[in-house]
Amino acid sequence: TNLFFGPEQGRDMLVVRNIIENHKLVLIGSKTDIGGIFHGPIFYYLSVIPFLISNGNPIVISIFFIFLNSLAIFPLYFLVKELFEKKTALIASVIFTFSFGSIVFARWLSNPPLTILLSGLLMWSFVKFLKGKDHFIFLTAIFFILIGQVEFINFLLFGVLLILFGLVFRNRFIKLGFVKLFLTIGLGVIGSVLNYLVFDLRHNFLISKSIYSLFTKHSGFYGTFASSITASVSNFLKILTDTLAPDFLLLAMLVFIGGLLVLARQIKSNKKSAFLMLIWLFSPFLIFFLLKYNPLYHYFAAYILTIIIVCSLLIKYVLDKSKFLGILFLIGLVLINMISLSKNLPVNKNVFFQSTQEDLRYVDQMSVIDKIYKISGSTQFFYQSYTIPYWQQAGWQYLFWYFANSNNKTIPTEKNYKELYVIIQNDPRNTYYQQQWLKNTVFKWGIKVGEFKFGALKVLELKV
Repeated sequence: TNLFFGPEQGRDMLVVRNIIENHKLVLIGSKTDIGGIFHGPIFYYLSVIPFLISNGNPIVISIFFIFLNSLAIFPLYFLVKELFEKKTALIASVIFTFSFGSIVFARWLSNPPLTILLSGLLMWSFVKFLKGKDHFIFLTAIFFILIGQVEFINFLLFGVLLILFGLVFRNRFIKLGFVKLFLTIGLGVIGSVLNYLVFDLRHNFLISKSIYSLFTKHSGFYGTFASSITASVSNFLKILTDTLAPDFLLLAMLVFIGGLLVLARQIKSNKKSAFLMLIWLFSPFLIFFLLKYNPLYHYFAAYILTIIIVCSLLIKYVLDKSKFLGILFLIGLVLINMISLSKNLPVNKNVFFQSTQEDLRYVDQMSVIDKIYKISGSTQFFYQSYTIPYWQQAGWQYLFWYFANSNNKTIPTEKNYKELYVIIQNDPRNTYYQQQWLKNTVFKWGIKVGEFKFGALKVLELKV
């Protein structure tokens, strides 16, 4: 009932439908927040699986990705087991299972949450390589390709991360040998850029020009060092709190700092693991600061695993000192997250990806569409939506298609319609603008003959 299905979800699912129905394969994914730069198409092709199974049911597609994102617990467990030991890995797994942040990310029907799963797989395969398994470096390259194709910024974040690993653990790379190293780098580079290169050749080097513009600071979200530091720290503290102890920032900070101190103690006894964790933690900050880039909240998705690992180190330390206090510590964090989940998720509060429209729910959207079809009967109709972001119809376009396809109904058409249904989302932040739009625009389209409401959605029935 609380599934969020907005314009971006509709846009993505319309592409997936086009892939299936018209066999129109795509080279790139959805656009990023920077003009002319796109994510890779991995999310689209993964969506094809649940789409085919369910004939495009948004609930089934969402459950598929929730399941996929929850699989991150396995690379997390094996990664921590390789870095430290089994007990710490079990603690990390428990924290991940109940983490408010990890659950909220998994419920977001979008490409960024896959970063969590793939970051765990990438780091696990790299650690296996560090421990002497040469062939795992090729697996690391494959996971790098996938994580970059999921979200474009990951090419930069994890590319720099791997370069730093190469410098710090250079003896291991030297031992790998030139041929294997060359093949690995070639695989990573070609696999990362091939689809973008083909797209660029067909579209007058659009992405290349946009990337150049980004790095020469003619586009993007650039600011000063101060603004970059502020944005980075603010979003990190937000994801830290969401992951460990929702609504308790000070507690989350104390737990994280305590975990860092435990990690610092391991520099002598477990040097490789300690350095690997520290580089993983701080390299994104270095990138954002040097570029003077103001990162968005979801850019820190991969931090969820690092935060959990650092926290698990502290709990393991306490557990070794006092079994009772360690268990109490872990249970306390679990309870805090469970309380937050029970308090927030049923009412869609503190869900970052729908902060401006927390009252928009899938169940209400489908109820609106069902009611419109019942009222219109056999009369041809069309619709306009005033839902955030304004004027973007893709979400409703997909939902009307899915409902019509599932119930043997006619898809609304803009040609020769006799009834117009105007779907309006409650927007307390812009009441004046909405009222003026109703007065000066909507009521000139036709004569109002009816009105109904579901949740935050009000629908006006107009005779044209």
